Amino acid sequence: MSAPPWSLTGDGFIWLFRFPRAFVLEHGFLAPWQREALRETLGAVILVRYTQSGVGPYDELLCIPGRFAVAGARHFSISVIYVSTEASVRWGIANWGIPKQQAQFERQQMHGEVVFSCATTTDEPILSARLRPLGLPFPVASALVPFRIAQRRGKEVLITHPRAVGRARLCTVSRLAVNPAHFPDIARLRPLAVLAVESFRMTFPHPVRLNGAGTDLLHAEGACGNQEQSHLPSAS
Repeated sequence: MSAPPWSLTGDGFIWLFRFPRAFVLEHGFLAPWQREALRETLGAVILVRYTQSGVGPYDELLCIPGRFAVAGARHFSISVIYVSTEASVRWGIANWGIPKQQAQFERQQMHGEVVFSCATTTDEPILSARLRPLGLPFPVASALVPFRIAQRRGKEVLITHPRAVGRARLCTVSRLAVNPAHFPDIARLRPLAVLAVESFRMTFPHPVRLNGAGTDLLHAEGACGNQEQSHLPSAS
């Protein structure tokens, strides 16, 4: 199965950030339309191991650098994303316009910690981390904070409303190294929080497709419009 909807299960980690706007513009790997449409910089870096998906198990590392003005509303958008399988790359682009690239992933669990690394297919490092979940888990659900993801593919914008439920715990990060040539260097920043998300279930449905050229689908306000308070999904 490769066409949406996808039913996914897995676990992972979420770094929540209020990114400096200059950091996003200079180091956020923004596409030209995202640079023009950027409105808010509350975002996340997400590391996931899917045990089930529309194309089988795979690993994923992505950055959502904020919310963007598209079609009269503000939506989250992925600026850079790596996955471990070619099938996920192919169908992520075809189904939702998500700009996936293939990479190599390694993950080990030892003494209550998760040690993770991601590298390009030519063995250049992308990101590595050592993380330790702490405390009691608490329930999380995207239904509490509705969110949508907008991705642009040519003259087409695809808006997707994923839904997820799971459990989360707070998490400490004892080591984090990032290659800024391939991913935003979040090691330079202080996160709002880091969460370990466990046993989540997520649905990625059919997207809504909008057609437009140039800036036709961008919000009417200027590219430097005021930032407003926003919320990220607790598990996605």
